[in-house]
Amino acid sequence: MRITHLSDLHFGHHDEDLAAGLAHDLSSQNPDLVVVSGDFTQLGSRREFMAAHAFLKELTVPFLAVPGNHDVPAYNLFKRFTDPYARYRKFVSDEVEPFVEMEGVAIAGLKTARRVRAGLNWAHGSISKSQLRELRQRFRQADPNSVRVVVAHHPLLWPEEQMMKPMPLVKRADLALRTFGELGVRLVLSGHFHMSYVRRHENPGEVRVAQPSGARRPTAAPILVAQTSSTISTRLRGHANAYNLIDIANGYITVTVREWQDNAWVTRETASEKAVLNHE
Repeated sequence: MRITHLSDLHFGHHDEDLAAGLAHDLSSQNPDLVVVSGDFTQLGSRREFMAAHAFLKELTVPFLAVPGNHDVPAYNLFKRFTDPYARYRKFVSDEVEPFVEMEGVAIAGLKTARRVRAGLNWAHGSISKSQLRELRQRFRQADPNSVRVVVAHHPLLWPEEQMMKPMPLVKRADLALRTFGELGVRLVLSGHFHMSYVRRHENPGEVRVAQPSGARRPTAAPILVAQTSSTISTRLRGHANAYNLIDIANGYITVTVREWQDNAWVTRETASEKAVLNHE
């Protein structure tokens, strides 16, 4: 199975040249599924969601998505508190925590964005204990031999390199990773930081570095956490616009980065090693 993993499109604060050719480039990679890990819009406005909807209609394969913190209304506080995902449900998907099984892969979305959080910065994400309980139930209904994948907007592991804009991990990241390990999750896809990197989480809690922003070369590991940079936004943080190609086949995961360079999408790097899956 091949997945194209996009994130942080930020329609309303996007590069029109990148957006115009993105659907075509995705199609040229022959994916089975497009995954978008949140932040379709910048301000959560109707116009921005209409642009996101127009992009999604260009896709030639199914997509799975979760909302990001920018996908709730930024200025309309009444709508933010009473029905924060109304526009997301109308223009993107009625499911904010989707679940799909295809070609031996089970993929679960987790909504880490919140309409409001304690503190002044409502952009930070959270995973609740009830969400993790529900995740257990969803994976219990999946094929026990499936490769299990979680999609969330907010990251669960920091990059090795210094961040241009330091930001916290999603709340309860450690608990979530422990739970993922117990459930046999092998891959987590996220965005939010606008950085491309991969790290490995070794159960019961040891984190090992894959490559901070170089070639994706994970060895056998319980959980591979793959981040992607902003795909088409102009809000860059030291990493070029990019998306990930993820191949899951024959018990292996391979991650390849497609990056925007010199007005074209190019393959920046491909893993020369693969992560062996272990369901025991």
